[in-house]
Amino acid sequence: MKKRHYIGTVTLVCSLIISQQTMASYDEESCPWGEEGCFQESLPFLSSANDTRDNLLRLLSENDSVSLPLPHVTQDLTKSRAFSFGFDTAVWRSVVAKIQTPAPASPVSEPLKALGLEALAARYAKKDSALLETRFVSMTPESDARFFNALLADDSLSPEQRQILAKTKMDLSGSAEAQTAITALSFPADSSAQQFKRYLLAASHFYAGQYEQSRQLWLSLKDISQPWLSETSSYMLMRNALNKSSQNAKGEFGYFEVEKIDRNAALEALQWADNYLQRWPEGQYANSASGLKRRINWYLQNWDALATFYEQTLTQNNAPDVLVALIAETDAKLLSNVMAWDATFFRKASDAPLLTFIQTLRLMRNIECNGKQLCIDEDYLTGIKPIFASERAQAYWTYLALMLKYLQQDYPTVIAQIEPMTTLAQNDILAFSRQVLYGKALMATEQWEKAYKHWSALLSASQNLEQQQFLQTELAATLLLSNQTAAIFAKNSPVTNLKYRSVILKTYATAELLRQQVINGPNDEERTIALHTLLMRDLISGHYAEWLTDKGLITHIAHPASGENFADVDLKLFDWSGNNTEKGYFCRSLEKTVTELTHNVTDSHALNCLGEFIRDTDAEINLEQDRYGNAELTSVIFASNKNTIQTQPVRQAYYEAVIMNPKSEPEDKSYALYRAIMCYAPSGSNDCGGEEVDKLTRKAWFTELKTEYPGSPWAEKLRYYW
Repeated sequence: MKKRHYIGTVTLVCSLIISQQTMASYDEESCPWGEEGCFQESLPFLSSANDTRDNLLRLLSENDSVSLPLPHVTQDLTKSRAFSFGFDTAVWRSVVAKIQTPAPASPVSEPLKALGLEALAARYAKKDSALLETRFVSMTPESDARFFNALLADDSLSPEQRQILAKTKMDLSGSAEAQTAITALSFPADSSAQQFKRYLLAASHFYAGQYEQSRQLWLSLKDISQPWLSETSSYMLMRNALNKSSQNAKGEFGYFEVEKIDRNAALEALQWADNYLQRWPEGQYANSASGLKRRINWYLQNWDALATFYEQTLTQNNAPDVLVALIAETDAKLLSNVMAWDATFFRKASDAPLLTFIQTLRLMRNIECNGKQLCIDEDYLTGIKPIFASERAQAYWTYLALMLKYLQQDYPTVIAQIEPMTTLAQNDILAFSRQVLYGKALMATEQWEKAYKHWSALLSASQNLEQQQFLQTELAATLLLSNQTAAIFAKNSPVTNLKYRSVILKTYATAELLRQQVINGPNDEERTIALHTLLMRDLISGHYAEWLTDKGLITHIAHPASGENFADVDLKLFDWSGNNTEKGYFCRSLEKTVTELTHNVTDSHALNCLGEFIRDTDAEINLEQDRYGNAELTSVIFASNKNTIQTQPVRQAYYEAVIMNPKSEPEDKSYALYRAIMCYAPSGSNDCGGEEVDKLTRKAWFTELKTEYPGSPWAEKLRYYW
């Protein structure tokens, strides 16, 4: 799963803006946004680094009819590390699934029965409309049903004519045979039957991609008195021109390229769409024509019209699944175009302040105005200010101005222009986002006490679970940056989420703090994490006597955490028996091995066996489960500690110590030589920790093993030195 980025420390913000400035979304290939089973993280405030679709969904959720599809939290977060920021559309889908709707009957059943052709209904079971694309998308039972009902509604048709026309529609395709069959039909001139025949011939030409022939036939039908044929032919003139416009819009590898659209045909399609909607504003194809206008405007790259339409549609009361699909389409067709200086892409629209706001946030990923790419500065914001004339839209523009100051590192201005709040509206993402900028500006200027009070006040005021967890990360980050790590674990600490406490225990906590949490931690889950981390730290630092003492602290944990969710801190790891060593080399249990090292830290056999424990169990302080989903906390920890966090003992150092020890027994030294070389098998790269040893040194080890210990099983087994 790809993780999303977020605003963190100043240096991370700047590097993110430069590296991500051309993309709106970071999950395109592996996990399509909004699809079932797809979950990506996003933070609960509006930022230039957020995915545009997340920003848009969060803003739209301010409407009381739209609640964000946030993951259901069913676990106690003081005992679980499962919480992540972001949307889970499965939440919405689970609600929709509970609404039982009867399966619709086949739309052709009744009209076929009325036509006396009910025996032919079975043919539709073989049709799979889901596989239909482009111009073939209307070859569906629903389309046939409309045609059948039109036949039944026309009193001038005889029963025989209706049956012939219905059967021909069922066999309709773009093949030459189908066109010949249609042409062979004989009806009286100027009769409705003859007009329906002409419609079928037009449709056959359309499916064959013969757009000029179909256009002429539909033109001849659009103003006739037969109501269904007149309306449908007018609608098909739009579809005919639309499909013609894209018939040659394929690139070298067969992918659609909007730049290769036939603009004249697309403009014609737009004209026919408007004509249809003016004549039949409530017509049977009105929704389709309106929807296809989006495609036409996309083809024409008519951003103003497209943005206006999307904004109007997005702000209506949409069902959740419709809203998710519409946001995804808005992003794909309008917001996510490549932002090269000379490229055509959406920047602003006078009637779309919401989407202009969202896109300007995206454009703020580049604030280095070097003339090579479009960037956002004060002049740009002044230029778009008239778009945000309404009272609500003014708040959008004000936030953009504040965000720009923040990204420019003008923190005093941000602090001066935002009034800190002690109350929070339930659904006001802009207000909350302003407060986030204020708190981050305080942190950037190292006003730790003010920042702590600010985050604390917001945490007390917020009734939103996601905001509360986010504010906990900001509080933890503030305390870490101000060297108050122990305060995070104080009795009345506001940082209660186990995920945040866990990552801090694994990276920042001293041995003394870890011991404190093993004894006094709020629950067995946290005590387990603290003890596992403590015992690994003892081994990493070579504090073997402390390890033996600390292992006894397990008596303070009534029920050590275990199972899949706590596999990274399983305390059973330290009960290693020594039975899984390389065949031919004997080791005692980990506890006895460590006991030997307390008596003699250079004991060659014990060092080899400690290496076997690490190799066999892959024992480490595992940060993967705790690295993500921590907002500001992640950047603080891994930006400042990236070169100092050692998560595993260095096995290679054990083997080198045994090799260099003149008192090592032949059994131990030969095994250490074998294992030291095997650290580089088969890639030639060291997977035992420590600095790389060059090939000449490995060759010398190999030679020593082969010449000094030729009868050992390790000399016989080893064939390469990689």
